[in-house]
Amino acid sequence: MMPATESPDYHTAYDVAMQNAENRVFHLLHSLEWQLHTEKKMGSIWNMRCNLMDNYIFRYEGRIPNRTCAEVSAMIHPQGLHRNKWDSQSAGTCIVEEISHDTSVILHKTKGRMMGLISPRETLDLCRFAYDPVDGSRSVVMVSVENEKSPKTAGVVRALTYPTLLMLNPLGEDVKITSIIQGEMYLQGVPQPIIDSLMPKGIASFFEDLIKYAAKDDTKVSLNHNLIGWCGAHLEN
Repeated sequence: MMPATESPDYHTAYDVAMQNAENRVFHLLHSLEWQLHTEKKMGSIWNMRCNLMDNYIFRYEGRIPNRTCAEVSAMIHPQGLHRNKWDSQSAGTCIVEEISHDTSVILHKTKGRMMGLISPRETLDLCRFAYDPVDGSRSVVMVSVENEKSPKTAGVVRALTYPTLLMLNPLGEDVKITSIIQGEMYLQGVPQPIIDSLMPKGIASFFEDLIKYAAKDDTKVSLNHNLIGWCGAHLEN
């Protein structure tokens, strides 16, 4: 996590944090150390023991049939009109600060789970969105930062997002989703094996929610809504 800074040039520190995060996730993307964790109809999850922290990194791969990258990006993006309709774990998202045309600081909030074992949480993430005009693919890289415009919320655990990646790539008439996720849950007194089992369950639930929502016949997606980082890409692919 990037330390807080009072320097007026904190955007430079954000640039460094994002560059490090991008280097990290794309290195992990091509690693040969992934081990298959679970394989289901709606996608597969791999894991890898982190060589920096005492936890696991997870990789998800799945497919959303009969949708375009533009449609799926509108469903996922926090500025879109759909995220709160399908993401059962989300308690809301908000844009804290727009850094540039493709980069923002975003507050992600999640609900409590498992009868209170996991309390409500939030992460404050630097997010950089990218769009490839050649094939219409999209990606977003995220990493936790601090920002004076979003102090910690009393009674809510502020968790850490280690460098994280989400990619959308066209695959015939479908969209392939690839994601790399690593987080710190801060569950005091909970055995590590239980903690290690919670992350993949949450990842699977997130993408199952998305795939089911995208499969509904009545899910109509407007592509005329500008989205940070994907602005200008919403009318294509």
